[in-house]
Amino acid sequence: MAMNAALEAALKSAAPLVCLLLQIELPDHTIRIIDGVGQVVFNGHTFNSKDPIYGTLSAVEDTSEQIGVEAPKMRMVLLPESEAAMAKLVHPTAQGSPVSLWFGAIDQITGHLIGEPELVFAGELDTADIDASEETTVIWFEVSSIWERLFDDNEGHRWNDAFWTHLYGSNARAFQHVTNAGKKLFWGYNGPSSGSGGSYGGGNGSIGGGPGSGFEQAVK
Repeated sequence: MAMNAALEAALKSAAPLVCLLLQIELPDHTIRIIDGVGQVVFNGHTFNSKDPIYGTLSAVEDTSEQIGVEAPKMRMVLLPESEAAMAKLVHPTAQGSPVSLWFGAIDQITGHLIGEPELVFAGELDTADIDASEETTVIWFEVSSIWERLFDDNEGHRWNDAFWTHLYGSNARAFQHVTNAGKKLFWGYNGPSSGSGGSYGGGNGSIGGGPGSGFEQAVK
């Protein structure tokens, strides 16, 4: 999806005032904070520089691209307001809480957001580590992409006839003759070979098949 035109124009200006908007939907509270000082309204909600319970956003690391059987991840640091808040953030019930991160720009005269912030990451809380020192105590969070759910068993729309007809009715027989839906798929790269497979012939080429097939040559 293309970036909002007003936001894109603001980012091309001489000295744009940029910001990050973080939303964490915990079981009993939704954190909405902005990096830096001040507050903005987005999607009908106010994002403040400090959450009254869970503190402030200290840092957000670059998203790390993964390969194999892992989805992309992001790390961020929160400065909790109290030990009680810290205990809630690292409690197992917080794991899996939806996390959204937007990148935007602020009008330095009005204090309002310019255009529509860009959603740069959508995921869920994964692991949390407490880093305590004499000066401060922070919590490092690892946030997994929403695509992490694809690696869980029985998540999403399963490609089999029984589940498809359960969703869309007895006449929706799209997977009636699918017999190889249990094949393991790898994230981000081609993965090891699982054999020659089958092929579909049509016209002057083929799709699928083993080494030297039209499909193999097309994706190289």
